Amino acid sequence: MQQCEPTAKQRPATRRLMGRQPSFVASSAHDLDARHWKWCVCTTATRFSSQQIVPAEHEPDSVCCGKDTLFVFSSGCKVATFSVAHNGCEPICTFSTLGKVQKITYSDRGNYLAAIEENNKVLSLHVYLNWRRCQTREISRVSIRMVGHALHAPFIGAPKDQLEIIEVPLSEPPVSIACCPVKGDLIVGCQNKVVLFRLKEGLADGESPVLDFERFLIVHVALELLEVAFCNGCLALVSDLEVLVLKLQNVQDMESERQPQIPPKALPPNKEMYGEDNKPAEADSLSQGQDDFVLFQGPLELLGEDASGSGVIISLECTGTEGLNTEPRDCLHFQQILYRRFTPDLSHIYLEEKTSLHSLQLLPIFAAGDSESSSSPGSKEKRTISLFCFFSLPHKGYLYSVGNMVQELSAYSYPEKAKQAVLSSQLLHIITRNHLLCYSVRCSAVAARDVDPEIDTNNKACPPFFLPVCALRMQLFIGLRAVCHSRNHLILLAKAEVNAPDRQTESKKGLPQRSRTVNNAPPATANSGWNLYCLQVIPTVHLCREMVEYSLKYKTCSPQSYAHLLSEAHLILKAAILDPDLGQSDSKELLSAFRENCLQLGDCFSQFEVDDFHFTLPYYKMSGKSLSDLISRIPLWENEPQKFGKGFMYFLKHLVYEEIEDPLSAEMANQVLQVFKLTEPTQIPHALCSPCMRNVCLRTAWDHLERLDSIRQSPLVSLTKATVALRIEDQHKYHKAMRQYPEMRLVSGFVEEPNLVRHHGVVATDLSRELERTQPGLLVVAFVALLKSDKITLEEADLFFKGLCGRDNKIDEAETPQVLVDFWEATLISFTEEVVIERLLMKLVSVYLQRTARKLNPDQKPLKTVEELINSCGHFKKIYPWIHIINESSSQLPSEDLQKLQSILCGSSIDITSVLHLLQQLPDDDAAGLSIRALCDTRLGKCEQVTDLLLDRCPEALLSFAACEMQQGNQPLWWKKLLPELCERTRGPGGANQILVSSLQETLAVVASVLPPLDFLRLLPDDGTASFFLPHLLECSRKSSIS
Repeated sequence: MQQCEPTAKQRPATRRLMGRQPSFVASSAHDLDARHWKWCVCTTATRFSSQQIVPAEHEPDSVCCGKDTLFVFSSGCKVATFSVAHNGCEPICTFSTLGKVQKITYSDRGNYLAAIEENNKVLSLHVYLNWRRCQTREISRVSIRMVGHALHAPFIGAPKDQLEIIEVPLSEPPVSIACCPVKGDLIVGCQNKVVLFRLKEGLADGESPVLDFERFLIVHVALELLEVAFCNGCLALVSDLEVLVLKLQNVQDMESERQPQIPPKALPPNKEMYGEDNKPAEADSLSQGQDDFVLFQGPLELLGEDASGSGVIISLECTGTEGLNTEPRDCLHFQQILYRRFTPDLSHIYLEEKTSLHSLQLLPIFAAGDSESSSSPGSKEKRTISLFCFFSLPHKGYLYSVGNMVQELSAYSYPEKAKQAVLSSQLLHIITRNHLLCYSVRCSAVAARDVDPEIDTNNKACPPFFLPVCALRMQLFIGLRAVCHSRNHLILLAKAEVNAPDRQTESKKGLPQRSRTVNNAPPATANSGWNLYCLQVIPTVHLCREMVEYSLKYKTCSPQSYAHLLSEAHLILKAAILDPDLGQSDSKELLSAFRENCLQLGDCFSQFEVDDFHFTLPYYKMSGKSLSDLISRIPLWENEPQKFGKGFMYFLKHLVYEEIEDPLSAEMANQVLQVFKLTEPTQIPHALCSPCMRNVCLRTAWDHLERLDSIRQSPLVSLTKATVALRIEDQHKYHKAMRQYPEMRLVSGFVEEPNLVRHHGVVATDLSRELERTQPGLLVVAFVALLKSDKITLEEADLFFKGLCGRDNKIDEAETPQVLVDFWEATLISFTEEVVIERLLMKLVSVYLQRTARKLNPDQKPLKTVEELINSCGHFKKIYPWIHIINESSSQLPSEDLQKLQSILCGSSIDITSVLHLLQQLPDDDAAGLSIRALCDTRLGKCEQVTDLLLDRCPEALLSFAACEMQQGNQPLWWKKLLPELCERTRGPGGANQILVSSLQETLAVVASVLPPLDFLRLLPDDGTASFFLPHLLECSRKSSIS
């Protein structure tokens, strides 16, 4: 094994990198709409804690990583596998591939290795399974089978330690391969198409699981593909200067098909996709024989639904058999969600380098708890909460969110030409020829918002995803060739060229070279030195502590940069919390560091005059600190109001005014009062009304209010003074404060500060208890005003009044406190919303009815009588005269509740059918029950039934009822119903009933005035007394002759 010795600049980083040795610091940037870079915050925090050499025996050609596994490919066909652990890389086994490896990928899901291999100048694809069973000396047994081949007798009982190789036949040479990190599916990219293989699991002998693949979909695309990536139905494709991201969907799940689908038959698999009429502009321009000019299409970015206008033709070809019965081929559709086209970088036109995209990657972030699922395909599928796409040009990189939203998150500019980039949920690593670059990413900012809908509220916050990116320490390595990421390690392959040109003459970006011979260095030879490094990633907590310590340099000179670096640490911690798969630190340690960072961010936004001062509140809340602990962190300076930042005051006001259950200590409450006195004296009444200020010194509070009242009088100040006077038991001061303004002016003070009368929404205060005892009308009007101004809900008001009167929420409606009934009546007068009116009417009807049924009186005198309600509220109507007659028929005077109930039922505001189920509570043998039942039947149009009811129970009210209800359309009831009934009831013994006889007399008079004589004569009974009916017949004839 031949290795190159580290240079003098390499040696300080060879063992431990946590020291504070000098280092080059790269800048950071963020690209917005103009796509130019503004360099801003940077940090010298190192990403790695140690560096070790991987004990590879042969010179590596390429490397590949899993979560905890490293694959080293050397001599074309040899594969050495290592277990990547905290103490370094330990060898697992070695085996050989069937050909020289060109490209390689590993899937943790299914634990398989897939490789594009070259054998006799022919490219092929092979998948290696059960590789962990291989013996270390490469003598293990090997079985080879075709993809989809059924395992029969020869494989049953085969040794379990044999290496299995699956050969995957393809109609075209493969260009690139990728694996789905969620399901383990295999994706193969050819020149103009992508082949998708589904990972399957079967049982060979009924017990041993065997993995296999099924080709289920081919995607034909009009691009010359270089790289592909696939994750959970999202397919990313890259050509030289174009990026296309597709999302697999069912047609029935889409509102409309946004682009035409070309049948697979029209696109032969081995033909070019462009055809004669579909050549891109580049090919068309080059085919016209223009020797002096080369035309390029302009840069283009299309996101979301707009991406369908990219002009890239796509067609699907379903080939799998499993699942086609339930998912017909016509139902599958790839929707374009991202398209990006670049133009060549003409600043390098004199250099022998090609502008081409590389390092395509789809990075998922899984729900917490799903990331540790088994590698077996039969295990529970991971749930993806966010998905990100990264790709890079030689000097720029781009990160997009392609999950719930499609948007560019960050753009990265490299100081040197990038060879390869690898993205993780925390950081982005880029290798150039001689440097390892590290940038922050915004994945956790997007994932946090996808997981928690409370982000960006007063309860929780997270730095925005458009925050400018930050660069960590740039580290020197000679001859970097490849990089891969393995959970908590970064693997670097370095090969130093013996005849490499001097670094001082190396071409730099943006500087045109006069000679093109500078880059014609010979390639690496067999004598080249090499190193395979395993860099231990520093634990997240330690990295964030270094970043916070470094940020202190900016605390005084650049508060925005200070907040920026604290936000970077917050996002790194958030990524570690969202992705337990990192497995670096104990969860308790992570949460503790996260809360500490939230506390630091809260301090930052509270102390400095920044535009985002309102973030003080959510960050302090997320810190888990109590209000007393947070206030104690801010020193209180006597008579220096300028010391309190806008963010701190915003936090203090919001927290003090909130419904905080635990009151502050007396010392802390007095400190809060002193802060308001120095900064915003007008907020003192609001602060004193907060329940958390219960322990404040009342004498000091009274002095502050007296001083404020002398400067600026208001109903709020007077009501607050009254509250303090009650607590110090000074009735004189209380009455003086309450008489300072009329009641209607005082109501505005209650609206301005609802905590004067209630705490925590439903808890009564000292002032509300005093008002309920002495001025219940003012208390009721105050709550009506609070309800109209949306400061309280109807349910909260009900709970408040019940608690004020010491009643349980589940009390019988008959025992409802009268002050609550007064509140309902007052609200009914003021409100016009139909929904509220219906609810209030039902509440009142239920209370009135139950009190009437159980003959209960209110616990105190009502504020309004029935006459006052009729005069002030349109929902209380004048009671019918015949109802008054029924009421007078009783030996007892009607109660106020009964009359209010009758008044509501006489109106049309309430739906009478909603009251019928309550009538069962009324007794049948009293006037109250009779009047309510008669009213309900009358509202339902049952006049005949009411007539019978009154004839039986209260005949004296009959004529009054008829005069009110038997009009217009009901007028025929006089002679069709009422006259026959009266004639029948007055026959024989009924003639002694003077009420019925007089009612008959009145009825005959009414009928005679309406009907003609002949019709009237037909209605008269044959056996009636002539002297009784003759006068009415003569009167009918006289009126008829006159008319």
